[in-house]
Amino acid sequence: MSFSRKAIFNFFLIIALIIFPKIISADEVKIFIAKEILTLNSRNDSVEAVATQGSKIINLGSKEELTSIYPNADLINNYENSILVPGFIEHHIHPFLAAVTMNSEILAIEDWHLPAKTSNGVRDRTSYLSNLNEIEKNHPANQPLISWGFHHYFHGKLTKHDLDKISSTRPIIIIHRSFHEFILNTPAMKVLGINKEAFNLHEEKNNLANFDDGHFSERGAIIVLPKLMEVLASPKTLIKGLLKTRDYLHSNGITVIGNPGSMYNKDLQAAKNLIFGNVDSPFESYFFPSALNISEQFKLNEVLDAAKEQTSWGTGKLNYLPKHIKLFADGAMYSQNMVMRDGYIDGHEGSWLMSLDTFENLFKIFWDDGYQIHIHQNGDAGLDRLLATLKKNLDNNPRTDHRTTVVHFGYSAKDQLEQMKKLGVVVSANPYYVTALSDLYSRKGVGYERSQEMVRLGDAIKSGIKVALHSDMPMAPASPLMLMHAAVNRDNFAGKVAGPNQRITKVEALRAVTIDSAYVLRLEKMYGSIEVGKYANFTALNKNPLMVKNNEIKNIRVLGTVIKGDLISSN
Repeated sequence: MSFSRKAIFNFFLIIALIIFPKIISADEVKIFIAKEILTLNSRNDSVEAVATQGSKIINLGSKEELTSIYPNADLINNYENSILVPGFIEHHIHPFLAAVTMNSEILAIEDWHLPAKTSNGVRDRTSYLSNLNEIEKNHPANQPLISWGFHHYFHGKLTKHDLDKISSTRPIIIIHRSFHEFILNTPAMKVLGINKEAFNLHEEKNNLANFDDGHFSERGAIIVLPKLMEVLASPKTLIKGLLKTRDYLHSNGITVIGNPGSMYNKDLQAAKNLIFGNVDSPFESYFFPSALNISEQFKLNEVLDAAKEQTSWGTGKLNYLPKHIKLFADGAMYSQNMVMRDGYIDGHEGSWLMSLDTFENLFKIFWDDGYQIHIHQNGDAGLDRLLATLKKNLDNNPRTDHRTTVVHFGYSAKDQLEQMKKLGVVVSANPYYVTALSDLYSRKGVGYERSQEMVRLGDAIKSGIKVALHSDMPMAPASPLMLMHAAVNRDNFAGKVAGPNQRITKVEALRAVTIDSAYVLRLEKMYGSIEVGKYANFTALNKNPLMVKNNEIKNIRVLGTVIKGDLISSN
């Protein structure tokens, strides 16, 4: 009897694996033990042990089973009394905006709990101005005051004249909650050289750049942003803010982040790489470009090449996703600049962030090159534009599994859901809009009926549309547990439930911050559930989010994370 060389090689390989397992395998086997492990795999198993080797999961089962199979494995008992879930994925945050927020004096409509500080929220004009005045008095001398969180519907109209009363010498820059608006006092405008003569305003309309009031919104905000960057993004302050953002995200159990619409700016990218790309970063990052930002720096026939070039900018734990791009339909939810089919009850108008020609041209360029297109949308008229443009491109150039993503999903009409399902879109929603805005918008601007159905996740899931949840940090706290709570409960600042039929189940919400968030980024084969072959990313919790009462989800504590088989830390 003769044996082939391959058979002989395989025979000796098996013998070697038996006799010298530690020599053959460079990575030790670890067995993570927990009170319960929610896998969210295809069978929705619940187990008590996971075996990993290197960065990957190799087996699931009971502690007894796995220790029998791997007798020499390293037992990790740190979370033996805790609940492990798939590592939380926050697929839509803005690290630069978050860094600016973390560096600023936060004065918002709700409390913000940061690793080193808690900022108490205020919801009326008198309290806002009083608190801002107190902040200014205690602010370090010879430093500009930058504050984030102002919201005009809660805090009233704010102009440079109000800010000049607080200080006529110190530059004060107020960043609107939406980050789509800025209010500057006279010293700030003077120091930064922001005046009518310095800008070409032929494209601005609807008072979007109001120099008399020091108020700049949407397109008006974009024109002054380069000047503001001199203050908001100096290297020292930016790094400091990114470090705070990193710690904040980790404290909320996040193992993977996505940054859709990263700016085409190599200096900013270098800072992000330094902090988020570092080997010691407690999470992994996946970025992709903004077509709007690129189109403002390149000609139309150059934007595709610029986007492809930008995808090479990541390093280490920060990578760019190939063939992903972000476009913009209508304006910000927090500014009530979304474009609505039936307008606003107070008569004001929303704003388009891209002209129809620009939107359609950019959509076609990236569609024809096979990109997954993520579109910022907040109003139902904005959704109409998105769906019409998608249908036109699907008709002209059919594609399967395109995963065109409706981002934010603020207001929609029920008749749009069937079309969304038919066209194959997925939804990346911000459920915190309901918490913060549904009561106020029921009374101002939009009206009760439409605001009850804000972020209509219940209908979307019933229609068979895949839904993921994001914070759009800093538009909402980047806490997946808070997002789950908002989507499951839909309770708002008034203590009422807005649109109870739009609530989703706890398991749907948990999937929306894990496996379905991975799906939006096309990373579901690597992340999002606990199953053999995937990366060993886990988030440890003190309670089972599927077993607690609905109104207790946000009170669950994050105990730590595991990234690719490595125990990061406990909080």
